[in-house]
Amino acid sequence: MKVSEVMTQNPIRVSRKTSATEIARLMDKENVGSVLVVTENDELLGIITERMLVLEIVAADKHPSEVKAEEIMWESAISVPPEMDINKAAVLLEELEIRYLPVIDKGKVVGILSVSDFAGLLSNLVDCVFAELKYRRKKRLERD
Repeated sequence: MKVSEVMTQNPIRVSRKTSATEIARLMDKENVGSVLVVTENDELLGIITERMLVLEIVAADKHPSEVKAEEIMWESAISVPPEMDINKAAVLLEELEIRYLPVIDKGKVVGILSVSDFAGLLSNLVDCVFAELKYRRKKRLERD
């Protein structure tokens, strides 16, 4: 299975000049834990997570309306291609102890892979297993 089959398409993007207040409101509105900071050409500049907002602004006693994305984003965000095997991406998340991997194709942002995407995948797998077990039980009862 490939990253493109599991990732969230069209992740939330902001510019480098977006204020932390706007970012927090956007995260709340869209119910996401991260945003990608991109150029006008949709090239990845960095990532901002909820944790970063707390540590870089709240814990540092800064005013969120005065802090811009470029001041708090993680510029060294590790990204992956959409054709990467999902198992390799999972290993990256675990080894790097991160929750989000931007997905880049031909230099442009095409998605984001998060720990939540794996939870959704696992949930679907469990649903399939239970459906199969229910089907087999029904067939067995019909034979008896």
